[in-house]
Amino acid sequence: MENVILLGKPKPEKTVEVVRSVSFKLNLGNYQSMDFFCSQKTQCLEGEAGVVSADLYDWCYEQVMESVRQIKKKQADREAS
Repeated sequence: MENVILLGKPKPEKTVEVVRSVSFKLNLGNYQSMDFFCSQKTQCLEGEAGVVSADLYDWCYEQVMESVRQIKKKQADREAS
């Protein structure tokens, strides 16, 4: 039989919370502006935090910019009519 040395219980990898947000201010002209904001948070393993953080940022950025595109389109349509 092999000699096995036990050093204690294995330690699970630490779980962390990652929060990312994106904000954007759109100038509508005539001294008007519109603010857009998106925030997301999740929990993940500490070793995955960098990748998860980048993914959350990308998702928030896309959500904000999609809203900005929609408002710009509405504004352009309104000005064209």
